[in-house]
Amino acid sequence: MSAMDITEEGKTPAATDSTSVLSTAQNVSGLNISVHPLVLLNISDHYTRIKVQNPERNAQEAVFGAVLATQSGREIDLVNSFELLHARDENNKVIIDKEYLTMKQEQLKQVFPQLDLMGWYALGTSATASDIQIHTQFFDINESPLFLQLDPNAMTGGHKELPLGIYESLIDIVDGQAQAVFVRAQYKISTGEAERIAVDHASRPSISADKNGAGGSLISNLTTQRNAIEMLQIRVRILLEYLKDTEAGMIPVDHDIERQISSLCNRLPVVNNKDFNAEFLKEYNDVVLTSYLAAITKGVNNINELIDKVNFTHNAPGSYVGGRSSSGRKGKARTFA
Repeated sequence: MSAMDITEEGKTPAATDSTSVLSTAQNVSGLNISVHPLVLLNISDHYTRIKVQNPERNAQEAVFGAVLATQSGREIDLVNSFELLHARDENNKVIIDKEYLTMKQEQLKQVFPQLDLMGWYALGTSATASDIQIHTQFFDINESPLFLQLDPNAMTGGHKELPLGIYESLIDIVDGQAQAVFVRAQYKISTGEAERIAVDHASRPSISADKNGAGGSLISNLTTQRNAIEMLQIRVRILLEYLKDTEAGMIPVDHDIERQISSLCNRLPVVNNKDFNAEFLKEYNDVVLTSYLAAITKGVNNINELIDKVNFTHNAPGSYVGGRSSSGRKGKARTFA
C-alpha cells in the first residue's frame, strides 16, 4: 500500500470526521522517513527572517517551502529545502507559483541530481483544510507528497519535544465523496558527522559572545573598549554638570574638587606635544613594518609551496624543465596551459 491510497466506500480503516482533514487511520505505508538538520534550520531561518523583517505580519501565512529528499525503496531522507513563491486569490487561498517551483527544481537538479521534490513545509499547530488545498497542488509533481509542519510556538514553557509533524496523504471516502486527508507519519532525526559538527557549532555560541550572539576575541575586545569609553563619557558628563551647577549657584563651591578637575584638564595637552607625536609615529611605523614583513614572509612561503607542487605534478620522472636529463643531455622546456 502506497502513501496515497484509495479506500473503497464501506472499507475505510478508520472513521474520518468530515470537518477534519486529519485521518485517524493507521499509517501502513511502511515508509522510513529521516529528517536531516538542514531542513529544520532552513525552516527556522525562513520563519525568523519573516518575523524580523515584518513583525506585524502573520508568519504562519507567509512561510511555505519545498522539501528535497533522496529515496531508496521505502527509505526517504529529507536533506534540504528551499522557499516557495506564492500568492493569494480572491478567496484568500494560497496559490503556489509553479513556474518558480519548476525553475528552482531544474536548477537544483543540475547541482544535486540525486535529490527529488518530496513534499513541502509550512507552519502551524495542526493540519487544516487550507493545507489540503495547498497539498493537492503538488500532486502533478509527486503523486504522494509529504507535508512537514513546524510549530515555532510549541517550544515555550519548557517543552523539549521537537515541534515537527510529518503527514502523508491518502484519498478517503467521506460522505460518499473522495477527499484527500492527512495521516500522521513517524520519523527520525538523522545526522552525519559533518552535520553534527555544524549543528554543534551553531547551537553553542562563543564564551565571549555578546548579548546579540556575536562572538570571537575581536568582538570581546571591541566590547571592552566600548564599555570603557562609555564609562569615561559618563564621568566627564558628571564633571561638566557639576561645574555648570556651581557656576549657576545651584550648589556650593568646593575648591578642592575644582582643583582636581583643573589638574585633570591640564593633563590633556600632554598627549598633543611634539615628543608624544614623534614617539607615537615611531611605534606606529614599527607595527606597520612588522605587519608588512609578516605579509611578505607569508607570500614567499606560499610561492615556495606552489613551486614545489608544480614541480611535483608536472615534471615527469627523469626529465627536468629547462634542465638536463639523467643522460646528460639538455632537456627541453615544457609549456603547460
